[in-house]
Amino acid sequence: MKKISLVFASIVLIAGLCTISSCTKTNSTPPTVTLVGNATMTSSLNAAFTDPGATAKDSKGTVITSIDVTVVPAFNKDLAGDYVYTYSATDADGNKGTATRTVTVANDAKVLAGTFSATDDGISGTWHFAWTETITASSTTNYRLIFSRFAYYTGCSPYIDLNTAMTSCNLPQQSFTCGSPAMVRTFTGSGPVNTTTKVITVNLTEVSDNTYTGVDVFTKQ
Repeated sequence: MKKISLVFASIVLIAGLCTISSCTKTNSTPPTVTLVGNATMTSSLNAAFTDPGATAKDSKGTVITSIDVTVVPAFNKDLAGDYVYTYSATDADGNKGTATRTVTVANDAKVLAGTFSATDDGISGTWHFAWTETITASSTTNYRLIFSRFAYYTGCSPYIDLNTAMTSCNLPQQSFTCGSPAMVRTFTGSGPVNTTTKVITVNLTEVSDNTYTGVDVFTKQ
C-alpha cells in the first residue's frame, strides 16, 4: 500500500512539474527596429551629416533605449561613396533585431559627369579641334569636375570648380607638360554652365611658348 502511494505521489509530482514547465514559454521574437527617416539617404560631399537614428521595441511593445549603431565603411563626409548604417537592439531575452540604412555621399555636380562632345577654338589664333571627352566628378571636393583632356591636349587633365548654383565654372591656374612639342603649359579660365542642355564653356588662357586664348565647349552626349 505504501508502494502504491509512493508511485502515485511521484506521478502527481512529475505531472505538476510538467504542467508548470509547459506554462513557461521562451520568447524568441526579436525586437522591432524602426528607422527614423528613409532607408536610403543622400548627403552632399564635404557637408556635415546627422544620422536621424532609429527606435526599437520588444515583442511586448516595451521601448528599448539602447541601440547599437555600426557604419561600414567608416563614415567620411569628404569621400564620395555608399555607407551602410546598421542599427541593432537586444531585448531582455537576448533576442536581437536590426535595421539598415544606406547613406550616399555624392558630389552635387555629378549630374554633369559623363561623355561629352568637345571642341577647342582659337581666339588669339585660328584653330579648331574636336574630340570625345570624359568628365568625372571629384570624389573628394564638391562641385569639382575633372577633364580627361583639355584644349585638345592629351596628358592634360585639369579640373574646374562650379559655383553652388552650377551656372558658372572657374579653372584655377594649373600646369601640365603636354602637347607637341612637349612643354609646360599653364591654363586658367572661366565660363558659363548650363545644366539643362548639359553644356560647359571654358574661356581659357594658355601660357607656354607664348600666350594663347581660346574657348573650349563641352556638350554632354
